[in-house]
Amino acid sequence: MSAGWLAIQSFQQSQDLLAAINTLSIHTKLKLAGINDEQRAKSAKKAREILAAFLETFEKVVHQAEQARDAPLVGVDPRLRQLAKSFVSAKHDTRRFHSALFTKPISDMTYLLASTEEKDQQALVECLAEFRVLVEEHIHTDAYRILGEI
Repeated sequence: MSAGWLAIQSFQQSQDLLAAINTLSIHTKLKLAGINDEQRAKSAKKAREILAAFLETFEKVVHQAEQARDAPLVGVDPRLRQLAKSFVSAKHDTRRFHSALFTKPISDMTYLLASTEEKDQQALVECLAEFRVLVEEHIHTDAYRILGEI
């Protein structure tokens, strides 16, 4: 597969992930503000499922990236590998990234996704906001590779 095709595929997957992050963030913020958001409840549930599935796979790739350091990750999509390496780097950037997603195991995010406790929902909003930043940076790289310098 060509680098351009991989960038296009990664761009689409990242856009889907970003849409799930945004849907769940909006729904959760509205709930925290005491606003009934029944119209988005079904899509928020689907967003939770998408994020949980992605994070399960992503956690394995991140673990490989942490173990391998600079060695290549065999059998991993190159763009997902790059996102995992960016995530590992972000874990060390405590000024920019300090939510539970970057300070605790990724598996803890699964708990936050399922919890209805207000403090957990607030933590989820923080995790999603920071993860959005990382995904948007990843999307920017893909867009640059697809479109070139504008």
